[in-house]
Amino acid sequence: FDQPDRAFYSVAETFKGVCCNDADVKELIPEFYGSDGSFLLNSKSLDLGVRQNGMPVADVELPPWATDAADFVRQLRAALESEHVSSQLHLWVDLVFGCLQRG
Repeated sequence: FDQPDRAFYSVAETFKGVCCNDADVKELIPEFYGSDGSFLLNSKSLDLGVRQNGMPVADVELPPWATDAADFVRQLRAALESEHVSSQLHLWVDLVFGCLQRG
């Protein structure tokens, strides 16, 4: 396993990292939108280490608006399938693959 402080242990901390650090690049895997959320749980109680703040790495810490891992995935899927996202999808395609692409 990787160093505990580099593990995916918190949605909020990961979001903060990618928003504040250009070198911190993450992609949301399909499981975030089409699974039961069990990949966010350490159901086998693996020893994933202890972070520098003394907290063990266990289940991924979810946002307060999600009641559990399955609810988190369900809400992400609903957002992805929403009318707002559908109406803006062409802008994302241009940004990632088209005329607005950089780098």
